[in-house]
Amino acid sequence: MSGPKGYCYSVISEAERRRREDEARSGRCEQHVITLAGLHGQLRFYEASTPQPVAEPAQRTHDSLIAWELALREAISHSESRLREEAAKAIDTRLNSLRHEVDVSGVTLDGRGPAAPMESDPPARTSALPPITSEIDKVVQVIAQLQDQALRDELTATAERVIALNDVAQAKGDLLTLKTRAAGALQRQDLQRLAAEALLDVAHMATPEVDALRTRVAQVASIQDVTDVRTGVAKALEAAARASDVEFVEAALEDVLEELGFAIGAGFELADLDRSVVVANHADHPGYGVRVQLNPANGMIYTRLVSQRASTPEQDVRAEDETCEKVHALATNLEKYGVAAELKSERQPGETPVESEADRSTGIRRKRPRGHASPRTRTAR
Repeated sequence: MSGPKGYCYSVISEAERRRREDEARSGRCEQHVITLAGLHGQLRFYEASTPQPVAEPAQRTHDSLIAWELALREAISHSESRLREEAAKAIDTRLNSLRHEVDVSGVTLDGRGPAAPMESDPPARTSALPPITSEIDKVVQVIAQLQDQALRDELTATAERVIALNDVAQAKGDLLTLKTRAAGALQRQDLQRLAAEALLDVAHMATPEVDALRTRVAQVASIQDVTDVRTGVAKALEAAARASDVEFVEAALEDVLEELGFAIGAGFELADLDRSVVVANHADHPGYGVRVQLNPANGMIYTRLVSQRASTPEQDVRAEDETCEKVHALATNLEKYGVAAELKSERQPGETPVESEADRSTGIRRKRPRGHASPRTRTAR
């Protein structure tokens, strides 16, 4: 049979799968480099030594990208730990300098008054907080985990004011507020970290949808926000994979058509916003062309004969019979270019009238821009 046919397609090329994997990993690595540079900048602010930078591989091969990403992740983890330590030390230094100026020898948060001073004790100011209380120390450890330097400074200044207070009730209230703010900020940071980790999967992409997700990560404040970012990332990846599949399959179809002796002119053009079409001509079938249409919405390749001059139904049926072998070869030969094509529908010759190319309207016709997939080698599998 050689009437209109429909084939379900899928990309099975291992080389193409690895190319996409490497492209995504390369994007993640570039984002890791930016993150690491920011951490090193904050370490230098505290006048702490910074680790040696992670060297970029001379060539971004599959194996070198895997090693680079692993090294960058380890360096980020180490730098984050160093930053927490340095921030905690800096905060303690600030608070200790204030504690030394304040006499807190007998004041507690339960409201009891200070013990009577010894005659040898110098006069000093009093505070509502005991010296280096465990409560302040706990808050310091939370503040030190925040990667927003401005927020760390702001909360440290609040801790300083709490230490300097003389009113017990106010000190207790302000300390509780400080704890709440620090814990809330750390929770938001953890949520934003989860969202940023999800966003790494599209770090190699530059689309309006992905740009919107990047903006949204900084606004994440709940687990639902994280879920929304993950959903957006999944949709972006699905759209990118579908677009890459189309480009890869188009290129494979063009190669096979030329291999079978068809002339395809400028190649595939957009028939509408999604579907792309090419009409292939063969010297063995003058006056007719094989129309090949790619529909990414349902993952199908459709083929049918089109008449390029006046013809009778009998001539059309004969031409459909004569092109049968080549159309089936088209689908079969795709496999060696990394595309599987499974026949899903087929009509008998003459069952569906052959369209006239002169009468056919395909809407907007422009060459599909290539940009998602790199040129394939002829050994794509």
